[in-house]
Amino acid sequence: MRLARLELHSEPYGGTGNIGANFRKLLGAPSLDTLETVIREAVQNIADAAKLGRGPGVLIRIRTVTDAQMKVLRDRVLAELPQEEDSRGKIAAFLGSKAPAVMEICDFRTTGLGGPTRADRIPIGTETTDFIDFLRNVGTPRDSPHGGGTYGFGKVALYRASRCSTILVDSLVAGGGFRSRRFIGCHVGASYGRPERGLLRRYTGRHWWGARDAPGAVAEPVFDCAAAALSKALGFPRRSGGESGTSIMILDFDLHEDDIRAVGRRAAEVLLWSFWPRMMLDAGRARKFECRVEVQGRDIELPQPEDFPQLHLFAKAMRAARSGAGSDVRTIASRRPKKELGRLAIQKGLRVPRRALVETGSLFPETCHHIALMRPVELVVKYLEGAALPDERIEWAGVFMASSDDEVERAFAEAEPPAHDDWIPNNLPKGRAKTFVNVGLRELRNHAIEMGSPPRPQPAGETAGPPLARAAGQLGKLLAGAPGSSGAGPTGGGAQGGQRPRRASATRPVLARLEGERDEPVAVFETMVRQDSRQSGTVLRATATVAVEGAAAPSAGMQDMGLEPAVVGIKGPTAELSGNGGQLAINGSEGRFEIRVRFPPDCAVTVEAKVLQCSDP
Repeated sequence: MRLARLELHSEPYGGTGNIGANFRKLLGAPSLDTLETVIREAVQNIADAAKLGRGPGVLIRIRTVTDAQMKVLRDRVLAELPQEEDSRGKIAAFLGSKAPAVMEICDFRTTGLGGPTRADRIPIGTETTDFIDFLRNVGTPRDSPHGGGTYGFGKVALYRASRCSTILVDSLVAGGGFRSRRFIGCHVGASYGRPERGLLRRYTGRHWWGARDAPGAVAEPVFDCAAAALSKALGFPRRSGGESGTSIMILDFDLHEDDIRAVGRRAAEVLLWSFWPRMMLDAGRARKFECRVEVQGRDIELPQPEDFPQLHLFAKAMRAARSGAGSDVRTIASRRPKKELGRLAIQKGLRVPRRALVETGSLFPETCHHIALMRPVELVVKYLEGAALPDERIEWAGVFMASSDDEVERAFAEAEPPAHDDWIPNNLPKGRAKTFVNVGLRELRNHAIEMGSPPRPQPAGETAGPPLARAAGQLGKLLAGAPGSSGAGPTGGGAQGGQRPRRASATRPVLARLEGERDEPVAVFETMVRQDSRQSGTVLRATATVAVEGAAAPSAGMQDMGLEPAVVGIKGPTAELSGNGGQLAINGSEGRFEIRVRFPPDCAVTVEAKVLQCSDP
């Protein structure tokens, strides 16, 4: 069929005024960069639209537009340009560019943008107003209990991400039927005036491309077959089997002069950083996000949170926060007024070598000592940084989930700024809600700081081995089921180059990989042995202990509780240099050695290595 040619409607000021050019300023000044803001805002709106009993599919695509698609944009979609000079110039520059970039944020198995298409003509009894809330009105209050945020502010971020402040929207409304497929274009620019019949006619700077049934009428979206034809011609994702949802194309997406594939990797990291709780395997069928990132038609790696070294401790803490059962689950509460505010779960474990998604500027810290803050919708609001553990080989991660009690959830939701990236008590008036947020943040900060405190000394007269229940509550959990690593080991050059040490020594062992089955896991650590000038080091001795509170635990009593790890073998740089147990005769040899440790499931272990001389005991 012949493609529809869209008409431009520029919004005039009404008799009582309009929001005008300040629309772009409604988001305020987010602490996040443009890419992070647009993904967070868009995916939060997707979460609110996922009401069909199954979690949504989320697809982020970054690509350049083909010549054929650009022709459709110039001749059929954006054939008429706004009269305001700046808006006209930016859109024209995009239409004339050689390698025009777009970003598409698409959701599937969601409700789509249903309901009336005009904000001034809403049939009595209408319950769904998603189309006008997203494309006409601004700042509509959230319509989902315990939802992601204020529906509508997310679109401000979309326009900011476009260098020509223009988006195209293709939506298929759940349930099908007449006018269920909808296509429309939108632009937000500066307000301006135009002389008409001796008067200055003022315009808000908002423009729509669609179908107008009369001169001067509001531009409606094109519907059904005409909408589907335009969507296909522009390369929007297909919606096979009538899969409802919405696709938003951000024209002239601002890459900030970065490589387009690097931007895609960054997008993948943003998804993990903000939405990993909803990407977990046990997130639940109705809530789980199925996410993809695609650049120029090729998928970008998006690891499972449980298998990603930067997130696997958070994932374990999340499971504990959901269930209320774990090694360290704490209740955060207010005393006056008396109210349970939420649940804090903390997980400790050995720091596993990182897997980089981006080359520079990663969102993830090198060592984790943070609490992920979220409401019951399970979208990360921010990360609260705490104190690191004394042993840098051990890290911790926490999850705080605000209570699902309506009064408490509403307090934390209303403490969020429009970008949903913080909890700010001063956003609330004096009263119970402000007290809840203030007390919650104060208690969380205290817990985060105390995590880095050294373990308390054993009181005199007490046995060195703690009771089993207490030990279980303190043990850091990592190695069983931990994600694989790149095999990065200790640095150093063995015998080649550099000044010889005064005494033969071994570097601190670092985790290289995991082997064996889950019920009998084996951790392989690596250490670098260097000899002194006399090559006096004759034996390499390795010991392993369970880590408690970020430091090595006392060994007394651990064996009785079945919690004592064991060094089962040491292997040197040559086949001859290997043996069972925790000691290996090296007789002056040096280089990289592997230490194999069998450990109790779900426990963190720390390993020490020492080079002995003949005179050592």
